[in-house]
Amino acid sequence: MSARDPHATPEVTIYGPGQAPFVVKVGLALRMKKLAYQVVEPSSAEDFQRWNPETGLLPVLDVDGVRIADSSKILDWLDAQFPEPPLLARDPRTARAQRALEQWTGETFYYYWLRWLRALFDLPKVAELPTTGASPMIGELARLGVLSRVREAIAERAGDVDLGHLDQEFERRLDDLTGFLGTRPYFHADRVSRADLTVVAFLRSLESGHIPGGPRMLAARPALRALMDRVDAEIGA
Repeated sequence: MSARDPHATPEVTIYGPGQAPFVVKVGLALRMKKLAYQVVEPSSAEDFQRWNPETGLLPVLDVDGVRIADSSKILDWLDAQFPEPPLLARDPRTARAQRALEQWTGETFYYYWLRWLRALFDLPKVAELPTTGASPMIGELARLGVLSRVREAIAERAGDVDLGHLDQEFERRLDDLTGFLGTRPYFHADRVSRADLTVVAFLRSLESGHIPGGPRMLAARPALRALMDRVDAEIGA
């Protein structure tokens, strides 16, 4: 796939819920590429299936009429079409490690998020959604009225639901992230990559209260908070 004309100004739209981590991840990548964009949020559950007929999953990126689904595939496409700055390290081994961390972060946060939903909502259909393998349709969660109620449910019900073991497991995963970062400014390298963008996108979901106890967990890990600040400063987010 050949690179686009670097002098052209593309029209870029992200379709998806503005605060959803995978949408935020794509937005961060676009900022890193210095590409202006708009976000169009779904107004109904049907929008998920209309914008992505194959899986109903968002985000979907539209660039001058070309549409790409799946946040990781979107970042691949962006690197092919807008090579600078690259979203991966030049060194192949480092790039593989960054891709692996990107995948681990998305799968881990999503796994625990669905488990919190199961604990917080008395909805049998949510309990039936898988937490491994193929991701469930986010549109189905919208139809169940879950997505718009997450923060409210956390505020209203978290104190009444025993989340202790779940919180402890998730905090260990946050400690894993701290360990992966080590003393480097960014994951596996000295410059921002798609791994950092993915981690920051999901840490923002903690900060905004979409995960029970998220702000407290983030405050207890200053290395992750500092990573967020570095990435924001570097890409102008």
